[in-house]
Amino acid sequence: MIYSKYGSTDVDVSAIGFGGMRFDSKADLDRCAELVKSAYDVGINYFDTAPAYPRSEEIFGIALKEMQKTRGTKPFYIATKSAKANPADVRRDIETSLKKLNLDYIDFYHLWCIITVEEYKTRRANGVLAEFEKLKSEGLIKHICISTHMTGADVEDVLKDYPFEGVLLGYSAMNFPYRDQGLQAASDLNRGLVVMNPLGGGLIPQNPERFGFLKTKENQTVTQAALHFLINDKRINVALVGFSNHDHLNEAVQAIETFAPIPDSRIQKIRDSLSDSLNEMCTSCCYCDKCPQKIPVPKLMDAYNHYMLSGKPQDAIDRLRWHWSIPPESNLLRICTECGRCEIDCTQKLPIIERIKELCAQADKYLTEQNEKKKNES
Repeated sequence: MIYSKYGSTDVDVSAIGFGGMRFDSKADLDRCAELVKSAYDVGINYFDTAPAYPRSEEIFGIALKEMQKTRGTKPFYIATKSAKANPADVRRDIETSLKKLNLDYIDFYHLWCIITVEEYKTRRANGVLAEFEKLKSEGLIKHICISTHMTGADVEDVLKDYPFEGVLLGYSAMNFPYRDQGLQAASDLNRGLVVMNPLGGGLIPQNPERFGFLKTKENQTVTQAALHFLINDKRINVALVGFSNHDHLNEAVQAIETFAPIPDSRIQKIRDSLSDSLNEMCTSCCYCDKCPQKIPVPKLMDAYNHYMLSGKPQDAIDRLRWHWSIPPESNLLRICTECGRCEIDCTQKLPIIERIKELCAQADKYLTEQNEKKKNES
């Protein structure tokens, strides 16, 4: 396993982390816990969970009972989160998490699901970060961190506003232009950096031919290539992989075992190939993010990327809802005036207006189907 120092801390974390959101069979808690323990046994020491991940903290808690026996000689680190907007609820969150995880403290506690700078400022004004600091002084958490889906520029602003010890953000070969500024800021400020969705929410391994440009050597799977792209980036401490089963774990471990540094010239070629090979997909450069109606165009286009790759409208709806907190009934999908500003600014000259219309149509169809389903059930 490859390890690095997490920001300015003295903690050595594994290059691959265990994302506890995608267990195959959550009904079999012991089986899922065994997968967690197996990851620990092969050298993974960063484990990420959250209160809203179905049964995840409970599964981790079972595994941690066994892992605690060797923690003194073989350390592990637990990350979890709170999305609550007031101090009392944050405290209740961590008390519940500690009980489920069978722990006395959390290593990396995240201000969770920060979508905008305004949301961050609201939670800080409400005293949430002050509560995090109190929890740290009480020994219930070791490091105060943030988990976010903001743009790279906004990530930089927030990291400069508060001394978070680490940041968790979505980053992969699919969307690196969107958040690269945030990664650089974390590196410059010596903050720990963990990336989620390193495989583009599963779209990269599901489309091996489309993402073949990531490969840098023979007999390399596209999954390994995508992870190598991230492991090679010295700014990144941990790439979180959502392991569902042992096959996923084994492939990630093999990615570590087969990793070799990639020359800068090859990395630049990969970056250039994103535009060449996926020229009809949005590269998240964000030049279009100046909508007079305040529509978050890059977020909508990111969801449309998922729709294009899978051919499934539900993937776009799920991406909007769960990744960007834009539900199918949101007005953001319906207030486009077709002024054309986004298409003028788009460096790829994509048909953004038509894509927004399509997302809206699919959202309307989804809502209609859900309403019909409810009527039939009642």
